[in-house]
Amino acid sequence: IAGKRSGDLDREAQQWIEEVTGEKFPSGSYEDALKDGILLCKLINKLQPGSVGKICTSGGGFKLRENVSAFRTCLLLN
Repeated sequence: IAGKRSGDLDREAQQWIEEVTGEKFPSGSYEDALKDGILLCKLINKLQPGSVGKICTSGGGFKLRENVSAFRTCLLLN
């Protein structure tokens, strides 16, 4: 999938997310920065405050995937 995406679009999306959230992406790949869902939940909470009540920041992969589920749920509800 990564090979089919545009690096320019990834950078634009990253810049936009950083501007909206006020946070820099952690070092590493674009995918790694988003896969735990923390930045995604922070993004949705900036766009729609209170959308994600609790953002998991630790607890292993299973717990962190709850962030992605919460983000997806917010998208589906809107």
